[in-house]
Amino acid sequence: MKVRLLSFFLFIFSLLFATWGFGFEDCFNYKYIRNDTKEYSFGQDRLDAFESNKDNFILEKRWPTINLKLTPQEEMARFGTSGLEVTKKAYLAQHFDGTQIRGSVCLTITREKGVRRIKGWRVEKNPPMPKEYLDPAYPEEKKKGVDWGIMIHWTYPPDIRGTGIFIQSYNNKEKDHDTWVWFPSLRKARRLTPSNGDDSIAGSYKTFSNGFLRRIGDEIHQIIGETKAYGLYGLTYYDFVALEHKYPPHSPEFDRVMRSTLRLRDCWVVRSVTVKGGYCDYYHTRVWIGDKEWGYGPLLEEYYNRAGKLFITVNWPYMRQTGINGEIAAHWAGYANDINFEERGFDTWNAPEYGLGYENPDEWFTLRELMRSVPTDYIPYMPITPPEKLLPIETIFPSKELHEAYRKQFPEPVRNYPGDVRF
Repeated sequence: MKVRLLSFFLFIFSLLFATWGFGFEDCFNYKYIRNDTKEYSFGQDRLDAFESNKDNFILEKRWPTINLKLTPQEEMARFGTSGLEVTKKAYLAQHFDGTQIRGSVCLTITREKGVRRIKGWRVEKNPPMPKEYLDPAYPEEKKKGVDWGIMIHWTYPPDIRGTGIFIQSYNNKEKDHDTWVWFPSLRKARRLTPSNGDDSIAGSYKTFSNGFLRRIGDEIHQIIGETKAYGLYGLTYYDFVALEHKYPPHSPEFDRVMRSTLRLRDCWVVRSVTVKGGYCDYYHTRVWIGDKEWGYGPLLEEYYNRAGKLFITVNWPYMRQTGINGEIAAHWAGYANDINFEERGFDTWNAPEYGLGYENPDEWFTLRELMRSVPTDYIPYMPITPPEKLLPIETIFPSKELHEAYRKQFPEPVRNYPGDVRF
């Protein structure tokens, strides 16, 4: 009798194992290319690699499990978490929840007709969001307070120098966010109408939706499997700044070294399908990747139209660094890349100086600050001061694998701040 019961149990166990699995398999079809590849450089090289095979753009071929449909209970049983929970963690990481930021931003916009470089000075204030606000079922009208505030002074090129933008977004996403633009030539600040989700940020392929406004409830989320992705830059903040002193940002040399530091991460793959009437109406399906351990994400995004064709891919690996307050901080603004396949163009983003954990004064997030018409690349009253001392490497890269990879590539790490970056 005991033998029969044991045999029956093993039979049922084998069925469950075969159907649901306890060790997950990579759900990406590696016949095709992804934007987190280390093989091809950012930009044209990667665009050409995608275009070398027309099947690189077909959703069902790239992600064979894309049509997997699970109830919430089945999803939890299979993966131990859900697409909704992964999305909540990524939302907080992407919006730097509970911290304040200062940074310079450099953007290179490459189109078939030419190249344009834009630089700006950016500060943010991101109050901690009450966790219940992350529930899509929580009524928007009950959400109080500010989600985030951002001030950007554009400093280059000369035709936009002195222009500023101030945005304040509220936790209640049904409430219009305040967007003000300062035009120094007119000596006027104008309030803009609320942006549609696909409106461009500074003429780039980043939209207000994926940069700022997308809400968790604007999509329906489900995990479709797991993958490994090059989603973490394995260097410290001081190493990063030292590289920018050695190589011009966005140069082939800088790109080569940055790609060489990328580390593989175990990640969830989430299918997010748009809900009509939200900020995401300009696409149908978004497939994105989030870090299993730390919740960082999206490390990689792919946007598909209703026909299941890839038209934009966004790659923004994370960096772990020492915040100005001495605590561990992570951000996606170190070095990132977007490709638009319909227009055959791409953008490269860089934050040559970037810090988290500041105490930014409230007066920086006002119309008075917006209208200062900053005339130079450097804003002395918004200094991006470095951390006085880096956290131990074992804290920044806690696993043995990450720690050893860092020590191998940087046997003599940069221990002192290399100085401000000007370019």
